Amino acid sequence: MSKSAFYDVERVREAIRCPVPSITPQFFRDGRIDYDSSAAVIETCIAGGAKSLLVTFGDSLLSILTDQETVEFNRFTADVSNGRAMVIACSKMWPMGQMLSFAETCRDQGCDLVIPFFPDWAGSLDPQQMAECFRRVGAIMPVMLLTSLGLGNRGIPVSVFDALKPEDGVVAIKDDVAPPYGRMLIGHTREKFAFLQGGRAFNFLEIASFGAEGYLSVYARVFPQVSNRFWQAYCAGDMKQAVQLVETYDVPFFELCAAKGMHFSAAIQGMYEIAGIGARWRRPPYSSLTDTQMDALREFLLARGLTAPEAAH
Repeated sequence: MSKSAFYDVERVREAIRCPVPSITPQFFRDGRIDYDSSAAVIETCIAGGAKSLLVTFGDSLLSILTDQETVEFNRFTADVSNGRAMVIACSKMWPMGQMLSFAETCRDQGCDLVIPFFPDWAGSLDPQQMAECFRRVGAIMPVMLLTSLGLGNRGIPVSVFDALKPEDGVVAIKDDVAPPYGRMLIGHTREKFAFLQGGRAFNFLEIASFGAEGYLSVYARVFPQVSNRFWQAYCAGDMKQAVQLVETYDVPFFELCAAKGMHFSAAIQGMYEIAGIGARWRRPPYSSLTDTQMDALREFLLARGLTAPEAAH
């Protein structure tokens, strides 16, 4: 691929114009990574129509992977995808030298974009420094900026986005900060960068009219028939149907998690087990669903006709 194509914002826009699944490593009960099941998750996403596969610090559970495992899991995702979907890699919170080395590795392993998740303890990054750090990574491979800095809810200052351009290697944004930040940010950036709404389907509906291309989907990774039905309704302009699907699948899922004391990530892991493509286990110290919680999740899915993954047409 030529350098101009590698850094092409329109190529990225098209690849994230869909429900985007985040790729979560599957674990054996003893905490080891189950690469066979992880590959099955990736195959389910691609068979379901995903044009992009996202590795991200939160959903991909990089917080409980070692540095070496993080590099390996990004490589593994690119290998299994094998060019069938755009692969967006993600780092852990590493210093500059390690971040640059990681970007070189991701580029050489066939990843398409990288999210440099810089540390930001106590707001230690200033806007000028941020912009320069992103430029240095962007000189190696295309960058997607994750708006949430560090482990807090501090958004990247708008001045950073104003200072950057695609020629700096920055081609896309994934917004994880609570509204109204995203609506404000997209007005500053939609002409320059591709924009992925990092939350759920109902968050996407709130911001889509401002210019978001796609969204991070709960269901695209395990029951893609749900996310595809939503996307088809949205693209057809059938907002009544899109909202109905959100109210049937997305909102009640998070209400179930709250009612049953299930972390949403643990519940998604439970979905993999119910679908027969993975297991409920998350590496300690993170919790996994109990048998009782699994029963409640299974009942929720069965009531909506969800028992196994299938690609929607």
